[in-house]
Amino acid sequence: MKLYHINDHEVTFDPKEHQYTVDGFKVTNISKIVDEIYPRNHKNIDPDILKMAAEKGIELKHMIDNFEKQGVKTYHKEMQGYLALKTQHQFTVQAQDIVVLLYHHGAVIGAGSFDMIVESPYMKGKGLADVKRMKHINQQRLTLQLNLYKLAYEQTYKQKLHYLKCIHIRNRHHQYLDIMIDKNATTAALNRFIENHPINHNQYI
Repeated sequence: MKLYHINDHEVTFDPKEHQYTVDGFKVTNISKIVDEIYPRNHKNIDPDILKMAAEKGIELKHMIDNFEKQGVKTYHKEMQGYLALKTQHQFTVQAQDIVVLLYHHGAVIGAGSFDMIVESPYMKGKGLADVKRMKHINQQRLTLQLNLYKLAYEQTYKQKLHYLKCIHIRNRHHQYLDIMIDKNATTAALNRFIENHPINHNQYI
């Protein structure tokens, strides 16, 4: 169980259940909002393959964390891809594993975390970057997820993010992808989710 103190809220995260609680109340994981708006289709995929893919994704993020926090370079083809992207795009990591709270009319309705905040001499301001290792990028899911993270970050920390990036790495493939900022579509998706899951404001009294 991980514990955070954010904006006078006590936030916990259970990695096993992927469950956030805020001040003792369970809130939706931002990724589950994305799942509801754009459901995944994993019906025909072997669960063992899904588990193996998740483990490889965790391994990649662990290697990146070790490099960014401790300067440890792991000799691995996917890590080489990450280093190549850093050299090509000259981005630096300003913060990692950022936990955010998603608000609606002052009530916390969700929580989540994304991989990093980046800066680059080629880009104005600060950006949000998330590492993905899947074989095929689902553009709709990714765009909504990163826009929700952006909204939640700006609500939580009162700081603006100017662009969104996906660090897509798989085997020897590596790309630093621009993700469109779409405030209107994000608001519409969030309103649709809230319509299906009305907020119990009594718990905030």
